Amino acid sequence: MSLEDDQIFDALACLPLVTPDTEWEVRVQARCRSAISERVALRRQRKRYRAGLAYISAAAVLCAYVAAMFAQAVRLAH
Repeated sequence: MSLEDDQIFDALACLPLVTPDTEWEVRVQARCRSAISERVALRRQRKRYRAGLAYISAAAVLCAYVAAMFAQAVRLAH
């Protein structure tokens, strides 16, 4: 190691110690948890919406099928 390296290490040793800001950490964690819970709520809402569309689509197809069956039954009855 050279004299320049020793000077750098001495300068680093003179720097003040870093202490964590607990209030900042609490605020950041609260914001993160809030953002995560909002995303989870949106996903659940979208999932319910898609499930509703699937049920409505299935019911529409079933109604069309039953109507076609009745139309065939009426046609064959005459």
